[in-house]
Amino acid sequence: MMAFDRTPSQPRLEPDTVAALSTALSASVPRGDLPPDLHDLLCRAAEEARTKDIAAEQLLLILKDIWHSLPEVTGAASRDVESTLLQQLISRCIQAYYSL
Repeated sequence: MMAFDRTPSQPRLEPDTVAALSTALSASVPRGDLPPDLHDLLCRAAEEARTKDIAAEQLLLILKDIWHSLPEVTGAASRDVESTLLQQLISRCIQAYYSL
């Protein structure tokens, strides 16, 4: 018999939001910049996070998980570009979360 898991599940972003973020971010590393439509996606993710009681810190962890799961990031030739883009992404996410 299996023991009952009492650990509360973490709220997550909707799969279509994660997919949209993944698609938008996957082109960032080869181009070397974040896409212009990222602001709208981050605002959508921030609104969804607040609706689901996901704290800003948890949203950042979700975003970092998405970022580090991208093949373009894991295979990036330049860690400097990847690191700079990730820092910009985090800053924009924080701005989106607290601006709404």
